[in-house]
Amino acid sequence: MSTSSGGNHIRSAVGALVLAAFVGGMGGVACMTTGEGEKMRADIASLRTKLDEIEKRDKEYKEQVVRLRTVLDQATKLLTRNSADVGAKAAKAEQDIAVLQGRIEELTHTIEQNNRQSVDERNRLETRLAALEQTQNKIVDKVAPSMPDDKEQLWQQAAQRLSSGQRDDGRRFYRVFIQRFPADPRSAQAYLAIGMSFVQESKFPNAAAEFQKVLTVYPSAPEVPEAMWQLSLAFVQLHFCTDARALLGDLMKRYPKSPRANDAKTELKTIAKLPKASCTS
Repeated sequence: MSTSSGGNHIRSAVGALVLAAFVGGMGGVACMTTGEGEKMRADIASLRTKLDEIEKRDKEYKEQVVRLRTVLDQATKLLTRNSADVGAKAAKAEQDIAVLQGRIEELTHTIEQNNRQSVDERNRLETRLAALEQTQNKIVDKVAPSMPDDKEQLWQQAAQRLSSGQRDDGRRFYRVFIQRFPADPRSAQAYLAIGMSFVQESKFPNAAAEFQKVLTVYPSAPEVPEAMWQLSLAFVQLHFCTDARALLGDLMKRYPKSPRANDAKTELKTIAKLPKASCTS
């Protein structure tokens, strides 16, 4: 039964009780027996008690309870008056009160059922939320594994992830290493490793950016010749032939004893043989 339907039945039952008492008051003079009056008063008192319980348990029924209490107050006032056939109407009034009691019990049951459903639903939601949080934590651990605090472990795990094909994780570990230990001589190597991982994925713009960082952040590092060489190759892939030739010439001039100097000389000859359509600059 819905709450609205329950309230309508209650008001109908009490209305019948009030009407019976009121109509009775229009007739001749008669006296209601003390026992009958006390029984009706006891029933009304019982109804008041149940209404109080309902009012405390669920605020959404407060307005309905207030209307019901008003009708009961009217019934109580009418009950105190002598009427010609109050005694004759007593049985009908008792039936109406019984119906009213049944409606209140149904209303109480509905409230209890709704409360239980609310609790069950809340428990299901909390359980689901906990499962989602646990799943999220597993995903975070897989997608963004925790970084070791130890510098050596961080370096080793970065290299292991790259070598095993976990390039995203390997790059992430190397970047954390650079961020935490920028003065470590291996930071330039970390940039090189990140750049080479992008080359393996044919992401030459990303690779060029990492090689350039070696030249900008660590211009005196031993890895500079290698970074220049790899950057020139990335420029060729990006069709920046002019930039590649300039970089290779600078490599040969600045690091003539580097193994990459000979490679640069050979690469310049290769670039010179490229068709013009292969170079945009």
